[in-house]
Amino acid sequence: MMLPFLLADQSQRNKPLPLSVYCIGSHEQKHLIRPEGFPTPQLFLTRQGTGIFGINGSENIVLKPGSALLLREHVIHEYYPASAGGQWELGFVAFRGAAAEAMLDTIMGSSDTATATAAATAAAAAAATVAARAEQDKHYLFEPTNFQELWEKLELLWHLISVSGEDGYWEASLGAYDLLLTAIRGHSGMELKQSVTPGGDGNAALKAGVQLMHDHYNERLLLTNVARASGYSVQHFHRLFVSSYGMTPNQYMNRIRMKRAVQLLEELGGANGSVEKVAMQLGMETSYFIRLFKKTYGTTPKQWKTI
Repeated sequence: MMLPFLLADQSQRNKPLPLSVYCIGSHEQKHLIRPEGFPTPQLFLTRQGTGIFGINGSENIVLKPGSALLLREHVIHEYYPASAGGQWELGFVAFRGAAAEAMLDTIMGSSDTATATAAATAAAAAAATVAARAEQDKHYLFEPTNFQELWEKLELLWHLISVSGEDGYWEASLGAYDLLLTAIRGHSGMELKQSVTPGGDGNAALKAGVQLMHDHYNERLLLTNVARASGYSVQHFHRLFVSSYGMTPNQYMNRIRMKRAVQLLEELGGANGSVEKVAMQLGMETSYFIRLFKKTYGTTPKQWKTI
């Protein structure tokens, strides 16, 4: 499943966190040129196909399936599929905050140049280290041993941000920590002790349920049906869902509907009866839709259209 480019909620950027998500997504990557680089550090993951990253117009890096690339901010680069017309599934997430730099340093390590200049004066060693980082430590290619887990963390983080309400800024920060810690663990080769979940892969089962919710948000979808699609009892599915997403399945479904409601209101503009049309397309009673919309956004759909 492709994850369209998603810009994280910036409404609380006046309350900077040590680590936050700037943007996230995955798609079949086409040729993209960034002549001034990107304003934040980025993590790229190749799931299928092969791509080429050109760095500073002088170095080409090959990203094969299962590989990851860390790229620091403001590095001139371009990237494209390795073969003309070839498919390249690329996931990406961009981070901000002091903790992002520290965690990237943990993976990328320090320059060998500092060791080579250990006998030099402190000032010279410091200058050499800075110069070495400027030339060598702007990017880092590696093959995480837990790539599939890392990809699933990226998907979970995307879904979390896509349906988050006012607490999304904080929830996304927690998810970002989890994602980067997973990358650090995969780079170091440390193994994660997996808990045994009845019915096979818990993440895959949950994702099946979540996909069903996204596909049928405009229908009267009972939790019983979602749990059945995941292969769990209602009670067990509910517990797993809350543990993974930090909210109940019903709350998640309502967030999907409210996100879609905003899109529909924008598409319909000020058309007569647009509130009723949106409610109908969401499969909701108009009165209930208005109450839920006001609870979510603090204003009625009609008032929202005039903002």
